[in-house]
Amino acid sequence: MTELFVDLCAFCKQGVSKTDMDYQKGKVFHAQCFTEHGKDFAAPDSELAQLSAKTRIELVQLKNMKVRSETQKQTAIPAKKKVSKKQKKKPRKQTKPKRTKSKAKRKVKKSKKKSRRR
Repeated sequence: MTELFVDLCAFCKQGVSKTDMDYQKGKVFHAQCFTEHGKDFAAPDSELAQLSAKTRIELVQLKNMKVRSETQKQTAIPAKKKVSKKQKKKPRKQTKPKRTKSKAKRKVKKSKKKSRRR
């Protein structure tokens, strides 16, 4: 069965199980690694750790500012509009002029209708 590792050893960079773990000087070691090589590791400097954390935060803030300024520049410069070809309007179909019946023909038809009614 595989063992669950707590962390990596600061010296040999291999997994350390909870039973073999030795936590000294802010680092995790195998018990044997610490007895042989523990004196080579210096105690952590709290000022240095704080300075490192502040530096990381400033770096992230600067990256965010850079991204914001780039996006503002892009929105300030209007993008070139794509010029699309105008569609030509299809010419309307010419409708044939309505034929008008002459008045004489209209009267003849009316008289025929009246005669049929009688």
